[in-house]
Amino acid sequence: MDEITGVIVINKPEGITSTRVVERIRRLLKVKKAGHLGTLDPMATGVLPIAVGRATKLSNIFMERPKEYVGRIKLGVLTDTYDREGKVIEEKPVPELDVEKIEKVLKNFEGEIEQIPPMYSAKRYKGKRLYQLAREGKEVEREPKKVYIDEIRLISYDPPYLKLYIKAGKGVYIRTLAKDVGEALGTVGTLWDLVRTSACGFSLEQAVTLDELKELELEERRKLVIPLSDTLNDLPVLKVIGRLKWWVMVGNAVVVTPAELGLDELKEGEYVKVVDENGDFIAVGVLKKAPDGRWLCHPHKVLYTA
Repeated sequence: MDEITGVIVINKPEGITSTRVVERIRRLLKVKKAGHLGTLDPMATGVLPIAVGRATKLSNIFMERPKEYVGRIKLGVLTDTYDREGKVIEEKPVPELDVEKIEKVLKNFEGEIEQIPPMYSAKRYKGKRLYQLAREGKEVEREPKKVYIDEIRLISYDPPYLKLYIKAGKGVYIRTLAKDVGEALGTVGTLWDLVRTSACGFSLEQAVTLDELKELELEERRKLVIPLSDTLNDLPVLKVIGRLKWWVMVGNAVVVTPAELGLDELKEGEYVKVVDENGDFIAVGVLKKAPDGRWLCHPHKVLYTA
């Protein structure tokens, strides 16, 4: 198998797991290494970026970027999975709600919040996935985790359905959010449908369906893989050439200045896209201030070794 590196953006259909999509991509592109950049539940559709080849080394960096969703919550009904595919475990009347009240409640979910992972999730508990325990009829205590929601906005309210736009950080369970929003509105709520419109810097406009991919020849399929050099374009860029390129590729830090990176000031822990003289992406660096006051770019993830 020839190595190919980059990201292919899939418009995931309903009814298939993210892992299954990755398996299909491995076969369709004839690659050994591939991994999705943030799972989507089988019920959910939309943007599922899949890293291929060396791009898998940057999975965690990609996944730190926000994701955007459009989803509907059905108020008055709660299922054991917190989505419409689960078994109804509670029904509750929906109080009189107006747009102003809903928007006021939604504001409480912006910023850093705590979520309790749902039992039907892939999170591990004592070596087992929570969903495995849930299928055995077991429920265990889960520790709340801190997550970040950049924005949650009401698109429409057509009782008993709320349609929302959500921009969220890594690790947010939209199903749990649906449940919690329902409770905050004085009833219960279940996620009824969900489309991820962007993730990790990739949009629905860039996405291809599995059926569309299947119709193409291998060469045409591979052309749809976005080269790694065309990703993470929001990062400051450091160009290294000659011996300096070799120095980075063997894992050493280099001195940098704000001007070199096109920035007014540097920030501790900020990522840098390190490219060579051809513009090829060779590493992700991280900025650190040395005791002598100089700024250093330390190789964080090296894509190619010297």
